[in-house]
Amino acid sequence: MTTDMDTALAARPRPWRSRATPWLAAALLLVGGFAGGAQAQRAYGPDPAAAPAGRGAAIDGPAGGARGGGARGGGAAPPAATATPATTGTVTDIDGDVMKIRRESGEVVTVQTDDRTQVRLPGALKDLRTGDTVVVTGNMQSGEIAAATITQQK
Repeated sequence: MTTDMDTALAARPRPWRSRATPWLAAALLLVGGFAGGAQAQRAYGPDPAAAPAGRGAAIDGPAGGARGGGARGGGAAPPAATATPATTGTVTDIDGDVMKIRRESGEVVTVQTDDRTQVRLPGALKDLRTGDTVVVTGNMQSGEIAAATITQQK
């Protein structure tokens, strides 16, 4: 038995949203933003690098450390390596594990690579040529960069 009220209610258009819809949309935006940020951080974020030796590091000799005594392994710390943000330049010379790049300021910087250096190139480090532009991150010590990463710019 169908009444006029049932027919009227069935014919009435139903709203596509309720009071919970804005809250669900906000939650969806937050989750999507978090997931997108995590993916961007993983793809473009900084790489974990080894911490430079400093106070408390094992030092051979009379100054302190593992063999030299000293309080808490302290004593004289090695010359501090300073972290460089990123150095961009043009490759001017490559000789084995040593590369020289010229910054935009004209300063030539020596870059030391080793087996821990992460290379982000289309090929290998040996495929770099003079004139290529690279971005180098690592630790600056004694006017030289111990490269943590090398990325070729296009």
